[in-house]
Amino acid sequence: MAILDWMNLRALVQKISALTNWKVLAIIFALLNLKSLPFAWHIRVLGASFRHYFFPPARFTVETGPSALFQPMVISSRPNLIDCDYNLHKSNSTYFTDFDVGRVHLCVCLIGSGLRNTTHQLGSLVNIHLGGVSCNFKKEIKPYEAFEVWSRILCWDRKWLYTISHFVKKGSVRPKGYMLQPWRKIKLEKSKNRVNDESESTGAAVKSGVRKPASNPAIFASAISKYVFKQGRLTISPEKILQNSSLLPPKPAAIETPSPAESPAIDGISLGAAATSAPPSMSSTIANEIIDASLEAHGDGEIWDWNRVEAERQRGMRIAELYAGLEALNDEFKYDDQPALGKFRDLY
Repeated sequence: MAILDWMNLRALVQKISALTNWKVLAIIFALLNLKSLPFAWHIRVLGASFRHYFFPPARFTVETGPSALFQPMVISSRPNLIDCDYNLHKSNSTYFTDFDVGRVHLCVCLIGSGLRNTTHQLGSLVNIHLGGVSCNFKKEIKPYEAFEVWSRILCWDRKWLYTISHFVKKGSVRPKGYMLQPWRKIKLEKSKNRVNDESESTGAAVKSGVRKPASNPAIFASAISKYVFKQGRLTISPEKILQNSSLLPPKPAAIETPSPAESPAIDGISLGAAATSAPPSMSSTIANEIIDASLEAHGDGEIWDWNRVEAERQRGMRIAELYAGLEALNDEFKYDDQPALGKFRDLY
């Protein structure tokens, strides 16, 4: 009888041990793939919103102003195993979730106060909505390879606020400092050496007649996004939001912004601010210069008056106008009463 009880106890211990091993493996797997767990995206986005909306770092350090308008916000991350496709690199579709998180950090930090102030002025809630994203992939990102997402405001027009984001190899680009986090230490020696090396190689390339590379080799992917601000069906101009965020310098008296009543309306929606003239066409070289400028830091002592902000905005509009041309894709959907190859069901 005692032998039988011992055998039963031993079998029970083995079952518990096997179950524990599976739990340990499941926990390890979950920890290695935190970004891909259910509701992980919601936690990341809502966490970033909560952090900057209720506890903005500028409140405890310095106040943002026009000099911060075009400065990038940086987040760091790694692709987990579930993020990767059958080629064992970060899947194209997963880039957009990281772009989402980077843009939320940027927008809530810079214009969260503007949304609150505009809501108080107009007496009802003003929301921000994503209107579109376009991404250009450059290089692969391997599993668990560290990267950074640099996001900044590119430009704006009467309706849309455009942002640009870059996936960058971690540590390859180093800012000279962080405006909202002055306590962060920056290792400048490596960055200076890298810049000097690039300058020397560029100078040698010019002398030898070799063409300069088209874009920053540290960039994995680049994306442009556009946001619209809504109060119900009414569209609020980005300029108004930026002004209420204390990000725009005083506008010269000679430049007038028409009131919503004087602005043209589309489908009953007022557009608010003055229209921008169509920028001239540009080459791919100029486009790459604008994209690479997103990774360059602005000087601490530089004064951003209205003319300088407007010049930078117009420079960014040259990229945004190319992106706006993608609206013509909708006209290419003409399949009524036309034959199709077939129709198949996916998992759901």
